[in-house]
Formats: sequence, structure tokens, C-alpha cells
Amino acid sequence: MESNLKYTDEWLALAKHGNFQLAEKLYFDKLFPEIIKNFQNKYESLFNEEEVLISMLGFSPEPIILTANTIKPIKHYVITTEHKEEVINRVEEFVENEFSLITISDTSFNTIYKSLKEILYEIESQRITIDITGGKKSMVAAASIFGKDYRCKITYVDFEGYIKELRKPLPGTEVLNIVYNPDINQPELFIK
Repeated sequence: MESNLKYTDEWLALAKHGNFQLAEKLYFDKLFPEIIKNFQNKYESLFNEEEVLISMLGFSPEPIILTANTIKPIKHYVITTEHKEEVINRVEEFVENEFSLITISDTSFNTIYKSLKEILYEIESQRITIDITGGKKSMVAAASIFGKDYRCKITYVDFEGYIKELRKPLPGTEVLNIVYNPDINQPELFIK
């Protein structure tokens, strides 16, 4: 799979030659805004206007940014176990809407589930999407179980192209997978 973005070759050359700071600057200054726009255009029709988004945050801000800017949630909660200042700053820089940052003490099932349930009590919308892309595996497992229990859409940002030596997705090949949609996967559970 090839990327059709304007600065991909330049970014790739910088990264492969070890110029990681320049590569990162080029990525966020030139490539990422175009990636966001293309991602939005491709996936925004999959979501409703009254959507609440809950994002699991680990060390990569890009998936959260892509999903948040695509869904344009009425409320957005970001759950993390620690404050990585540069990661939070990237999210703040690129996410169009405000978000609430929730820092949890550990990644146990009970802590995650309880935190998600507290969010549920705060909101009025029945349309909730949980983005599991950025979380640690234990966070993802708990969030997925919660999502199924409470009829939430579950999303994951994946990619079609991968650069092994850099251990990074090829820019422009990002895809949004709806892992679970209760209206499609279990419509028999719909209760009005």
C-alpha cells in the first residue's frame, strides 16, 4: 500500500536516516493535518450528531485525534493512567472540541469499569462511542466489556500500510474499524 500524501517521501527519508525530531515536526506540521481531513471525510458519516466519545489514551495521541475530529462529540472523555505532557499537548493542539481528562490510578478491570460507569451517569446521550485504540490491553479489555454491556459503539483506528523498520503506520493508510455496533451486531437487545 502506498501513501498518496504530499510529504510522505520527505518524512520517510528523514525518519529512515535517524532525523527523528525533524521527521516528527514535518509529520505534525504538514502530514497530519491532511491525514485528519482525509480521515474525517471518509468516516464522519458513520456517526450521529449527539455522540459522546470516550477515548483510551496510552502513548500515541494520533488515533484519539483522528477519532475525535471525525465524530465531533458533544462530550469527550479521555481516560489515561498517567500524564504524558507531550501526548496531552498533542491532543489539545489537534482536537477541535474540548475534552475532559480522567486519570485513573490503575488499569484493573474494576477501576476502568467504575470510571466508565461514572461517565455514564454524567451524560444524557444514548449514543456513546468508546475508542479503544490507545489504551493498554487491560484498559481495552475492560472498556470493551463495558461497551458491550451498555450498548456503546466500539472503535479502533488501524492502518493498511506499516513500515517495519520504523514501527509506524504508513501515513495516510489509517482506517477506522467499528469493532462493535450494538444496532448492527445485536439489534435484538435494543430496548426503548
